[in-house]
Amino acid sequence: MLCALNLSFTATAAAVEQVFVTLPISGAASDMACLFRGQKGPLSLEDAIERILCNEPTTRLAWANAKIQAAQVGMKKSAYLPRLDGSVKSAYGSSKSVYVEHENLTTEGDFRRLSSSLNLSWVVYDFGRRKAALDNAQQLLLAANSTHDVILQSSFVMAAQIYYNALVAKRNFTSSAQVAKMASENLKAADAKYKAGAAALSDQLQAKTAFSQAHLKKIRYAGELRNAIGIMALKMGLPADTELTLSGDLRPVANTSFIRATDALINQAMLENPALLAVRARLQAAKFAVVESRAEGKANISLIGGFSNLHAAQSSSLSGGVRNYEKSIGVQLSIPIFEGFERRYKIRNALAQVEVSEAELFQAEQQVAMDVWSSYQSINLETLSLQRTTELVEQSREALEVVQGRYRSGVGSMIELLNALSAYASAEEQHIQVLNNWQIARLKLAAGLGRLGFWTLK
Repeated sequence: MLCALNLSFTATAAAVEQVFVTLPISGAASDMACLFRGQKGPLSLEDAIERILCNEPTTRLAWANAKIQAAQVGMKKSAYLPRLDGSVKSAYGSSKSVYVEHENLTTEGDFRRLSSSLNLSWVVYDFGRRKAALDNAQQLLLAANSTHDVILQSSFVMAAQIYYNALVAKRNFTSSAQVAKMASENLKAADAKYKAGAAALSDQLQAKTAFSQAHLKKIRYAGELRNAIGIMALKMGLPADTELTLSGDLRPVANTSFIRATDALINQAMLENPALLAVRARLQAAKFAVVESRAEGKANISLIGGFSNLHAAQSSSLSGGVRNYEKSIGVQLSIPIFEGFERRYKIRNALAQVEVSEAELFQAEQQVAMDVWSSYQSINLETLSLQRTTELVEQSREALEVVQGRYRSGVGSMIELLNALSAYASAEEQHIQVLNNWQIARLKLAAGLGRLGFWTLK
């Protein structure tokens, strides 16, 4: 009978590393929970973006992936340190030896054994395998950080767009209420003239139709405003029916100092765009993976050492108690000879991954250049459109005031008045939409350049 209790442990010395991942946008998702629990006072654009980012799951996921890769760097650094393995074994039982031809030499007895061992292994040279593995992990960490920046900037634009959509809905509702008020005044004027016999019934009916249409549009924009506010509240982690008051506006006064000639903008994007930084880092990681795969086929030299202790308490018929101590230290040379061509295919796989990364970099550079070019053209177009729609609103307002005065004095017609009111309402809608397009185009251009942050909102 033999009963044994085995206790084993492995103590691997690892470098204690603290990795700081720089957040280019303050208030982004981190290990801390979002502290915002309610709305106090008007909500600014900066506050809305900060709170949406805090509750955005994609930014949390990217942050977690960056921390995972940071841990991988620590694991690769630990390969430079020695490994110490220890074990303890305790066993007890009985033994009996019977000699068929010499039964008088039969031995029988009980025993109890306690043994312990400590083994040291330290790789001192491996032809650059550990360095290549560490360089690979560090480049992947850089790629993870850059990917985190990409997602932050994308989420930043999304959060700003949600806020601007709410401002657009608010502005449209205000404008529609103003148009509805004007339509009501026109209806009163047409009704008064009809009752006085100075206008036809058709004028009164047309004024009523315009009044109903204006109020219908007001109701629609009120619904759009409630929907936009509800979406913003949900993105901030609040109930959809939370009452939010917006303090911002759509005036184009934000920072545009980063806008220069297109060639300079594209060159800047090639240097600073986080998506390109991530792809370049993955390309470098793939190259280091090739070096690591090739180094695996070379020898490595290790310093080894050990200490063991055996204590056996047994019957005198089994030669009595025994104590055994053993110490050793030496150098070990390990040479891989044949692995079934696995290493050859591993190197080919690493080289193919380099080709993939190079193609991804070329594709990403093209995409970034096209995005910057499109954003630059968009902001130029929206800037010109902004000037023209501003003039259009002023001109249509002046024309409406003139036509209103003519109609009330009995000179103008109802059709002329309704056309002027419709032109003014259309001009306001176009102007509001261009304001929104201008803001989004500016933020997308900043994101394409890798320069997006709260400073661009000032």
